[in-house]
Amino acid sequence: MPNEEKGEEKSPTPPLNAKGLFETYEKDGKRITEILRFNAVEVFFAGFLPPVVGSVSAIAIALIFHNDEISNYNWQCGRARLPSLSRIINLSVERTFWQLFILFHVPIRVIELITGFSRYKRLRNIHYKHTWLYEISRYIYFYIGLAELLFLAALSIIGERENIQLHVIFFYIFGICGIGHMISNIFCHAHSLYYINPYGRTSYYLKILFTSLYLLSAPILVGSFMLYWKKCITWGYDVFAVCEYCGVFLNICFHGCAFFDIRYKVCFSVRHVESVKDKSKKEEDSKKASPDIELKNRGHG
Repeated sequence: MPNEEKGEEKSPTPPLNAKGLFETYEKDGKRITEILRFNAVEVFFAGFLPPVVGSVSAIAIALIFHNDEISNYNWQCGRARLPSLSRIINLSVERTFWQLFILFHVPIRVIELITGFSRYKRLRNIHYKHTWLYEISRYIYFYIGLAELLFLAALSIIGERENIQLHVIFFYIFGICGIGHMISNIFCHAHSLYYINPYGRTSYYLKILFTSLYLLSAPILVGSFMLYWKKCITWGYDVFAVCEYCGVFLNICFHGCAFFDIRYKVCFSVRHVESVKDKSKKEEDSKKASPDIELKNRGHG
């Protein structure tokens, strides 16, 4: 009995070496060596700051330095003073900033999605009984989140000057995927241990706030564009452009809530894992082989 109890005990945390990494240890027949470790907050900022810098710099450069090129342009319904985001990223300098920073953060966001997908599974609230609904939401969170990133990258690469129809399609699919990802994220958050204090509820309410504003901006964006395009109300396009800017920043702010979700809770580690042959099996095999060897030796004798 004592031996069985010892076998059920969890293995102790391996000691740290001089570099602050775990010493090489064996677990479940595998030898694990930690190579690198990243602070979760550092990974978060690596994924959060680039889209902020890219979008702010692109819009600021366009409005300050290239105002004549994209503002005060005339369409069939009259002058529009503010440029749309699509027109901004059509310009060479603005396009460079936008693509550089937006595309840079995509792989890091994928890592964050994988982390969230895994942690939502392990941290589900055991008192929530509708497991199937939670699992559906978890998969929506992951796959719709991937689709959101895919179409964000697509609309960044294929602009109006490449193919305006595709660009518009990518833009609207990106927005729809963003809404789906936000709602599923909030649902999983509410029914998992992410919801607990000290930061869980702060993150939860911020997510609801940003999602609500994002949802409210969508009909205003579409309606204002229709007012300009169909009714030739000139201020409609300005409202449309402002809604585009707000939509981008609300999306970024929503994903910024991940700071509260992973702070002091997650550690990103790169490890090398290799299989280790079981010593007990080796000993058993050698014991089985030894009688045969003895018999052969006697036969020769």
